[in-house]
Amino acid sequence: MSFDSFKFISLEQSGGVTTVYLDKPPANTLDNDLYDELLRLSDQVDADSETRAVVFATRNPKIFIAGADIKRMKEYRFEKEYVNTVIARVHEIFGRLERITKPTIAAITGYALGGGCEFSLCLDFRFMSRGSARIGLPEVNIGIIPGGGGTQRLPRVVGYAKALELMLTGIHLDADEAARIGLITRACDAEKTLAEAQAFASQLAGQAPVAVSLIKQCLRESIGRSYLEGFEVEKEHCGEAVLSQDAREGISAFIEKRKARWLGK
Repeated sequence: MSFDSFKFISLEQSGGVTTVYLDKPPANTLDNDLYDELLRLSDQVDADSETRAVVFATRNPKIFIAGADIKRMKEYRFEKEYVNTVIARVHEIFGRLERITKPTIAAITGYALGGGCEFSLCLDFRFMSRGSARIGLPEVNIGIIPGGGGTQRLPRVVGYAKALELMLTGIHLDADEAARIGLITRACDAEKTLAEAQAFASQLAGQAPVAVSLIKQCLRESIGRSYLEGFEVEKEHCGEAVLSQDAREGISAFIEKRKARWLGK
């Protein structure tokens, strides 16, 4: 399929990997215009059979995503209904990003603070540059809390105590410290971050698409459920995988000692 033409997003496709470049000067701030494009992009990525994995990157070498525009927040109508509508919109978009059925990787080569960090937490993996890049949730420093799912997603990645520390102090982490606590997948030399993220995406793109999607669903749908309920989710999706054409192809390829030709069905 062909993708829409976007104003703040550009795409490159190679070998099953779609690289999404965010380009909304000066700082890739999250607003309704960019949210609209991210929503459309998410639907199109899922519908595109050529896309097997997605890398999110930036055209700005210093900023991955700066989060919300703090200066514009002063113009908010400080009324409950208005504020709740703004927050609900953020949750809608980030929830849709989280539900992309293909593996998603953030290539963080600059600042990913506040909403930028929350954006990256919606993705499956985070590769981050050593050097000046920083990640964190500093909302407490201006008297608010993470409102894009950060209070829920961060503890699931780094644990309750460490998430609480990061949010209450509002500190910014470099790549090595973020990797040490498990917030990011890999700390990279700055000039290699995007290439390493794309290479990892290419590896995932070579896996069976149906199985990859169902593994993601198993993990996501089990969060918040009991141990036994999680097994029910697994049994359901395992059955789907076994009955897929990809499974028959994978079994045949194994027996015939050849590389599988995945159909994504």
